Formats: sequence, structure tokens, C-alpha cells
Amino acid sequence: MKTTTQTRPGKKSLGWRVSAMGVVLLAFALRLRYLTLFYYHIDEFYSLAAAKLIAETGVPRYPSGLMYIRGLPFSYLDGMLFWGLGFSEALGRWPAALFGVLSVATLYWLGVRVLRSPGVGVLAALWLALEADSVAWGGRARMTTLAQWLVLLSVGLLWVGLSRPSTRHRLLFIAGFAGAMVSHFAVVVLIPAWLASAASLWRWRLLPRRRAIVRDAGVWLAVCGLVFLFWAAFHPPPTVEFQQRDRQTLSGKIGALENFYMQFPPDLPHAWKVYGGYFRTSPRWPLLALTVISGGLSLRRLASKRGRKSDAGAVFLFLLFVTALAVLAGVISPNWQRTRYLLIQSLGIFFLLAGHGLWEGVECAARRVGWRGARRGAMLVGGLALALLFVPPLRQTLRVGVIGWNRYDLAFRHVRDTMDASDAVMTMHPPAALIYTGRPAYYLDQTSAKLLLWPDGSLRDYYTGALWLKTVDDFDRVLDGPQRVWLVTQEFWLFNSYDGLLQQEILWRMDKKWGEGGVWALVSRPGAWPLARSMTTPLAAEFEGGTRLLGFTADPPALRPGASVRLTLFWVGDRLPFDRKVFVHLRDAANNTVAQADHFLYDGKVPSSRWDELLSNDTAIRDGVTLLLPPDLPPGDYRLLVGFYHPETFERLGVVNDQSGEAAVVLGAFGVE
Repeated sequence: MKTTTQTRPGKKSLGWRVSAMGVVLLAFALRLRYLTLFYYHIDEFYSLAAAKLIAETGVPRYPSGLMYIRGLPFSYLDGMLFWGLGFSEALGRWPAALFGVLSVATLYWLGVRVLRSPGVGVLAALWLALEADSVAWGGRARMTTLAQWLVLLSVGLLWVGLSRPSTRHRLLFIAGFAGAMVSHFAVVVLIPAWLASAASLWRWRLLPRRRAIVRDAGVWLAVCGLVFLFWAAFHPPPTVEFQQRDRQTLSGKIGALENFYMQFPPDLPHAWKVYGGYFRTSPRWPLLALTVISGGLSLRRLASKRGRKSDAGAVFLFLLFVTALAVLAGVISPNWQRTRYLLIQSLGIFFLLAGHGLWEGVECAARRVGWRGARRGAMLVGGLALALLFVPPLRQTLRVGVIGWNRYDLAFRHVRDTMDASDAVMTMHPPAALIYTGRPAYYLDQTSAKLLLWPDGSLRDYYTGALWLKTVDDFDRVLDGPQRVWLVTQEFWLFNSYDGLLQQEILWRMDKKWGEGGVWALVSRPGAWPLARSMTTPLAAEFEGGTRLLGFTADPPALRPGASVRLTLFWVGDRLPFDRKVFVHLRDAANNTVAQADHFLYDGKVPSSRWDELLSNDTAIRDGVTLLLPPDLPPGDYRLLVGFYHPETFERLGVVNDQSGEAAVVLGAFGVE
């Protein structure tokens, strides 16, 4: 059979069409379910804020002056919805769900059009419908599914445009891929893949040698270049040093964009760890084996001049998939080698190849054993069995609790409804603050700050222009001011993204007012003072269970009637008794308690699931205590005692080599004159 021409696929059977419609409905139901769970990805608030700005002003320009171009078509679609119907997080997620469903339907179309098999199309669509990441991103207010759909649509348009050939389809491919590039820069890795796939058709003499194709290729490359320049012109500056050096030159921006996303020489071990680990896990590893079968058998048949009509399509897809992975591993910076981008770049193609490989495997096995039965039925059974492997991760994705996760919306709404007009807002996520409380005043970030250099020399947040706070001294200066300050941050970031001293300062100087859905809202506590950086009096006292009191710092060091003493206690241990109360007693010469301060470490704010993270972030846990002395405190000798007790039974935690006789540590003797 000649392979130099392609005929239109025959009429699809009613059974496959009904099956495809069922898969599409399943995809819609799953994405709608995730949409209503409100399990937020942190990036959603960037898109929601940009869309809200579009609804209000017509352009996605943040208060800092930055134009938010990531997912620009998606932002405008959401912005139009917000303009007409009002702002709503759920409304902002609907386009993602619809594009996710369109991706599933398009995958079926590709199975019919490129691989000549509605059965392969149904299986590939089913796997994509059930794939956990696809379901999740299909329910998030982000451009991912739009870019995914445009890529899959571009695959079909290029195939038709080259194999028929059709100038109209090639021009539609150029428009579709340009839209995908504008939607998500991650699709740039497909540029070499398109060239490799087109070259394969030329190599096997499946591509007519027409000048129009060369002309359209030139147009496509020019359009890709223009989109690249668009990204370079509006991409946020990568570093402060770049802003100081090359911020005004286009060539500098192009170089920065290249350096930001690319790396030479490549870090192949990192790429293997990321992508090898991804494809070695269930349910992808059996599909990877089927993909190799699909590409290998189709290449062999084409090389031996025995190619089927579907082999050219399989090789076309196989080279798209392999070349994209090669570019990801060999060109892209390790920081951007993220498996979630595969959903856009190649996952649908991967499922098509796996479905085709399953059909090839069934055919080969049937020929070997001489079986002439219903091979399509056997393929369908095998595909459904593989679909069961998608169920456990999907169930885990949909099991997120009633309130959802990363609920910045609830935390900031609580702040908005509680704060006074003079209060200031501090956060690690300024775009989320912008949506609900307006422009924040402070940007607290020690690990991944995105900064703009302002004319006055200050460093501020990319998006809102909030003043950057990096150190605990910066934080203390703000809290020492006259304003009441709110801090909204993810619980995970609080315990993993700040250094130990800043983390402890937050827990000591702020009260927790909201903590649902993985996001905390804290407010500055009146009278809380900066913890001492170091101890002035070492002790090395040990409690039963391994907790040790290294020492303390008292401010002021001398006692005066009516004064308040600021104590910073320095604790260490593998398992501090966060569930016990700390007592601090001032005793007179007759052992009477004349002043005391009982409290939980950090007022019990630290959940038990975060105790280990808190202990791993610094060498000592600094705990603050304010001891108020009575105004009529008589002159004499006094002792300070510290210990732990159970809040219900009042049983004290024992002290190793106890010198107090009452399960307490004596901090020292103090005199009042």
C-alpha cells in the first residue's frame, strides 16, 4: 500500500461517537467537581488579579506598572466575564474547565484524524479525562488548559495542513500555535518538535515539495519571532542586578529571557530525575512502553516501505513527543523543568501514542497466536484496565476536605472585614492581597522575592509595589511603628520559607486570627517586643524527655517595683512539650509567688504537624515572657523559677537534677532594694 497520499477517514461508527461523548461528559463532570472544591494553586491569584484589573481598567497593569502578560488571552476572557457578571473565583475557573473538556474532545479528533482510529482516540481521551493533573488544572483559574487545547488543536491543523496539503490549515496552525505561545511560554519547546515532525514527513516522501509550504514555514518562524520579542519586551526583569545594568535595552531583555529559561551546558542528571521519575511512576510507565512500541513499529514499517495509513501519523506524533522531551532535557533550565508543563507540551500526544501502541500490541499478539477474534474489543478491555491505574491519584486529587486549600480568599476577606482604615497589610502574596484588601504595604519574602528597583532605590514587589522586607530587623521596624499590622501567609511558607529567628518573631509578636484552608491571618500584638537575639545568662538545665533550657535574657536585668521584665527563654530539644504550659514564677524569701506568667509556647499557635519543622529551623526556640511586677513589691531577695505543667492535671514535667525541689528550674537570684 502506498503511503504518499492520505485519504479522509471513514465514517465513525455510532458506538465510538457515543463513547467519545460519554468520555467528554465524564471529563466535564470531573473538572466541575474540582472547580467547586476550591483547592487553590498559588498562581491562580496572579491570573484572578490580572483579570480583575482588566475588568476595571481594560488592561492587566498591576499597581507597580508591570503588565501581566502570562496567559494574556485567558486573563482577557476572565476579565470580560468579571466585567459582565462581577468578580467571582468560581466564575474565573469556568474557562479553564471548558478548555480542559475541549482538550479531551480534541484528543479524540486527533485519534481519528492523525492515527485513523476512533478507538485509539476514545482511549486517549479517556486517559486524559481521568489524569489527575489534567483534572486539577481544568478546575483552576489559570491558562494551562487553554494552552493545552491550542497545542492539541495545532497538532491536528499542522497534520492536515501538511498531509493534504492545505494552506488554510497551515495558516490556522500558525495562528493556533501563536495563541499557545502567548498563553504560556512553555510551549516554545515545541518549535524544534514541529520542525522534526515536518522533516519526518518530508523524509518519508509524505510531504509534497511545494513552495507554499516553505513560504508558510517562513511566516510561522516570523510569527514565533514576534511572539518571542513580545515576551522579551514585557517579561518581568529577572534580577535587581539586571535592572541596574540593562533594564532599558531590548537586547538585554532578550538575553535575560534566554538566560532565565535556558541553560548550557544542560543538567542532564536533574532532567533524568525529573522526567525519568515522572514516567517511571504509575500510571505512566506502562503507557511509556506502549509509546515506544507505537513509534518503533511505525518507523520500521515506513523504513521497509510497508507503512500503513496510520504509521505516518504515529511517526509524526512520536517525533513531536521525543523532540519535545529532548529540548526539555537538553536546553531548558533546571528551574523550569517542571512536570506540570508536560500537560501542555506533550501529555495528550503521549496518550495518543500509547493508545496506538496498545492497538499495535494487540495486533502483534493476535497474529502470533493465530487469533482472529474481536481485536478492537481486546484493545478496549486493555485500555479500560489501564484507565483503572488513573483512579487512585484522581481520588487523592479530589479528596481535599470541605473548606479547600490555599484559601487566601477567605483569609484576606477576614482581614478586610476586621481591619481598621489605618491598619497595614503584610504578605508573601501581594496579588492575592490586591484582590481582596487593596494594595498591601509590605512584602515579606526571604526565599523567592520578585523585586522591582524603584527610582528612590528601594526594592519593592513586582506586582503591587509593596515595600520588601527581608530580615527580622525589617519586620521589627514595621511592628514597632504606630500602625496595627496584618500578616497573611500560607501555613507551609510560615514554617518553611522564613529563617528561624523571623519565624519565631512572627509567632511571638503576632496573634493568629484566621487559620482555615492552609492560610493564616495574624495581627500584631500590642505590647509584644522583639525577642533577644542571644542569651546573657547560660543555664543548660534539662527536663525529662530531653527538653533543655539553654539560658535566658532579662530586660531590664534588675527588678524594680511596678516594672515589667521581658524574658527571652532559649529552649532546645527534639520534642519540646508544646502541649504543656510554661510557668514563670517570681518567689520571695518565704517562697511565696509574688508574680507569675503562664503561657503555652507561642500561645499554642503551632499545630502538632508543624512542631518538627519549627524545631529544624534554628538551633534554639526563643520564647518571650512579660512578667509584670507588683507596684508594692517590697525590698528583699527573690528567685525566678521556670517549668512546664499539664494544663488540665497541673502535673509538672520533671527536671533532671532538680535543685528547686518542685520540678522547676531556678533562673537565678534577684534583689530588690
